[in-house]
Amino acid sequence: MGLAFQLVDDLLGIWGSPDTTGKPVLADLRARKKSLPVVYALNAGRPESRRLAALYADPGPPSEDTLREMARLVEAAGGRDWAAAEADRRVAAAGRHLDDAGVDDPVAAEFHDIALFVTSRDH
Repeated sequence: MGLAFQLVDDLLGIWGSPDTTGKPVLADLRARKKSLPVVYALNAGRPESRRLAALYADPGPPSEDTLREMARLVEAAGGRDWAAAEADRRVAAAGRHLDDAGVDDPVAAEFHDIALFVTSRDH
C-alpha cells in the first residue's frame, strides 16, 4: 500500500491540481525530482527518454515551457500510465495479502476503503 500511495503522490507532483496537492503545478519537475514516473520514463529507452534526460541534465532553472515539455515527455515515454497501473496493481496485491492472511471481512473492507481513498486522489 505504501508504494501505491507513493506512486499516486508522484503523479500528483507532476499533474496534480494545486488545490489537491498544495503545491504549484509541475512542482516535482521544477525541483528535478526523480519520482517513479520520471525514472520509468528515463529508462524506457525511447526518444522521449533521451530528451527528458537532456532536460534533467540542464543545470539552469527550467522555464514553464520546458516544464510542460518535461511532463509531456514523461507521459509520452509511458511514465504516467505505468505509475497509475502499478498503483492499481499494488492495491490489488495488498487486497490479496489481506485475503491470504485471513483478515475478517469487515476489517479487510475498511483497509480496502482506505486504500482506495489514498490512491484515488485526482491525478
